Amino acid sequence: MPDSPFVVLVADSDNVVGVVAARLLASALDTEHALFPTQVRVLMSQQEIDQLNEPLLPQSVKAIEQVAVAAHSRDINQAQLIVGFAGLDEIKVDALRSEGISAPAVLLCQFVLSLDAVDPSAAIPKPDVRDVIVGAALQFGFGGGSAQCQICADKVGESIDYWINIADTCSRFAQTVQRLQR
Repeated sequence: MPDSPFVVLVADSDNVVGVVAARLLASALDTEHALFPTQVRVLMSQQEIDQLNEPLLPQSVKAIEQVAVAAHSRDINQAQLIVGFAGLDEIKVDALRSEGISAPAVLLCQFVLSLDAVDPSAAIPKPDVRDVIVGAALQFGFGGGSAQCQICADKVGESIDYWINIADTCSRFAQTVQRLQR
């Protein structure tokens, strides 16, 4: 398999959610069993990321060592998936589209439910998992895409449960990617 990373851009409508979720997603995808490298990048400047004040987070979330990294032009050009959690920042997604970036854009909490049903095992030759994820995201988008999920609808300010649900979504996505790699 090629060593090029699977680049996921976080374009969240809420900057704080986007930064924290990017850390959670990067942590979930950072595993020694991965068949390909991943990069999670935030569509914000590094200065904006560094100046954000994180909300009260559960200790297990605070302990995550991954940092949120701003997307640079190379990351943007290599993007294979664009995700949001509290919502997609349509202005940022539209700007990417005007630059010719065609990576599918989905709300991860809804997409992960759809991705659970994907079974590429019948295909011969076995497809690259990255292609399976992108194809499933495109199909998800063409099928009506993301609607606000209950996790996002239940966001209440500094609710610890909200952050735990976001962490669970990231973990489920990483577990599904692992399952698809087998």
